[in-house]
Formats: sequence, structure tokens, C-alpha cells
Amino acid sequence: MEDIPEEAMLPGEFDLGETAWRRAVVTVYFDDPNPKTAAPEETETPTPDLDQPQGASESGEGEADAAAEPPVPAGPRVVATLEGPSAGVSNPPVSIQIAELDPSNAFPEVVVSFFTGGAHCCSATHVVTSNADGSEWTTLDVGEFDGGPMLALDLDGDGTFEFETRDNAFLYAFACYACSEAPLQVLALENGKIKDVSAAPRFKPAHAAWLRNMIVGVPEQEVNGFLAGYVAQKIRLGEGKQAWALMLKYYDRETDWGLDICDGKRDEAGDCPGETRRVAFPEALELMLKENGYKIGG
Repeated sequence: MEDIPEEAMLPGEFDLGETAWRRAVVTVYFDDPNPKTAAPEETETPTPDLDQPQGASESGEGEADAAAEPPVPAGPRVVATLEGPSAGVSNPPVSIQIAELDPSNAFPEVVVSFFTGGAHCCSATHVVTSNADGSEWTTLDVGEFDGGPMLALDLDGDGTFEFETRDNAFLYAFACYACSEAPLQVLALENGKIKDVSAAPRFKPAHAAWLRNMIVGVPEQEVNGFLAGYVAQKIRLGEGKQAWALMLKYYDRETDWGLDICDGKRDEAGDCPGETRRVAFPEALELMLKENGYKIGG
């Protein structure tokens, strides 16, 4: 997204009809509870030597012993400063959440999610996390997702939080955005990295709940966009073969949306540098599922 020109930045209050672009800025502080940098430990006061003059050192030179200075408490320190994008609104929404995403370190994580604006769009989400003892902190980019600012959830009830989103690869793939269904995608923080853990067995109850919501509104038109997401979601439940058989029975044989396949590898923009060929929906869907890690027999 291009930067907003400086003249569009209006300080303070502004009149109706004017456009004010603002960025949300979040600063994360860490108040170090480490006893090594906190208040000094209590020690026993030594008994003074009455035969030695006050202020004199044991060497007899009369030098005053320097009193040991207690360590200065570390206090809060800045571990991250995050700046949201220009969302095109005067007061861009932002969510800040403290949640346990990685139990291997000593402290919970800070989830910061900015609203970016745009069509059915978006949140830019980040996680601020520490190493094992909290001496170093890192900001991880979770990604951009549909909807407003995103919060982490404990999807499997184990006390560790994850991100619940949907696999955007299925949107627009075989139908319009509103006509498409996408399977549940679960992202988790593991070993300092954000990973896709959607296939983990512990999330099957979450996948089952997602499927129940998915099948509430089965469309009568643009059915291929629904069937693609449906098959993928059933794969997550180990029921891919049954879903595939249902897809073969009901898919739309008239539409050609998403059926032009690139024989080579697409470039970063998604364009095919070589030849394309038209295939039937089942072949196009099978290829897409494989490219995105969905095994029909799994």
C-alpha cells in the first residue's frame, strides 16, 4: 500500500468533508521480573571491628570502604514498536491481546492486530514473543487476513492459544468471493515460527464445528466454489473420499471458472509464463488440493 501524502495528515480535530489518514502505533513494554535485576537480596550485616577506626580499611590505610551499590531495578523497557498501515479511516481499529501462544518460554505473548481497510479486508497481525528467559524479544509477522483485527483462541482447550482463520487459496478459485467456501486454517507459534498446524488431530473438533457452519447455506448456483471448500474441510476430518464422491455427483459441468491450468510454474504475480490448458473441474480441484497440502485419501 502506498504511503499517504504528508498533506493528507491532519493534526488534531478536523471538519467534516476533510480526509484524515492516521496510523495506529503500538508500543510494547516488558517489566522484567528477573530477581537478578530487581531489588537486592537481603544479607546479614557483619559485626563491626571495634578495634579498627571507623572509615578505615582492613589494610590500615584509612581508606573508606565503598558501600556496595544495590543493582538498579530494570523497570519497564520497550521490546517492540509496531506501526499499522494507513487504513483510510480517521481512527483505525487495532486489537491488543496478551495470550499464551508458546508455553516453552517464560512469558505470554502479545498479539497486535491492525485493521488495514479494503474490500472485505483485512487484518495485519503480529506476535511479540520472548526467548526462554525473556532477555530477548522478537516480533513475528502472522500475515494479513480477511475481516477486522484478529484475536488468538484456545481451539483445543489445552491452555495454549492459536489463530483461527480460513485458507484463502479457495476464495475466487472456482467461483466469486461470496460464492466460495474455504476450510478452516489453524496457525500456531512453534519454536519461534508461525506454522500451519491445521492437520493436527487435536483440532478435529474445531474442524467439525467449522464444517457444521459451512453446510448451513449450500448454494444453488456457483456450486463449484462451495464444493472445493467442502472437500478440503472433509479431508481435515479424514472423510475426503466420501466428499470427493459427492463432488463428482453434483459439480457444475457448465462453468469454466478456474479450469485453465498452467503447464509450468506460475510467477509471483500468479500469471502463467507458458501455455494453459482447459480441464474439467475434478482435475482442477485435485491439482489445487495437492498444491495446498490436502490429501484426498487422508
